[in-house]
Amino acid sequence: MIDWPELPDSGVYLNWPSEGTDWIHPDDVAVVEHWIPSDRVFHRIGFDGTYYQLQYGDAAVRVKPTLWLKVNDEGFRIGDQVEVKGIELEREPIIARILEIRYDAALGSIYYLLEHRELPLARRYRAEEMNLLTRRSELREPTPETVLEPPKNLDAGEWKLEPPA
Repeated sequence: MIDWPELPDSGVYLNWPSEGTDWIHPDDVAVVEHWIPSDRVFHRIGFDGTYYQLQYGDAAVRVKPTLWLKVNDEGFRIGDQVEVKGIELEREPIIARILEIRYDAALGSIYYLLEHRELPLARRYRAEEMNLLTRRSELREPTPETVLEPPKNLDAGEWKLEPPA
């Protein structure tokens, strides 16, 4: 029995993981060839028995199980609004949006590229320098649809509408 990883999780493809493109869903080959290898941190959000669904921002691709480097999920996503913490007299706090989530292999850590007032910020940020402002709701499993039917043998008697007094 294969011990499949618990999802969601996060990781990077620093190298091309397999010979050829057989490991990529045919509809996603062009995107995957553009994205991998890279230092992008993907979020693996689903598995259909053949393909994992990898998410990067609003885009998603499907790949078969392959070798990747698992990294800690720090709870931030592309598009999240964050507060960049101020540092006493050195830096004022600002509100920014996450543009990219990347992995620095030399340091073994994730960094974030941000934009403020629709302009990219020049430096990299670490998770501990930010507070998440975006709220995400937890999705619940759908409940079975309830069908209400009136009772079959109900005698409600006569109903009369009385005028107000």
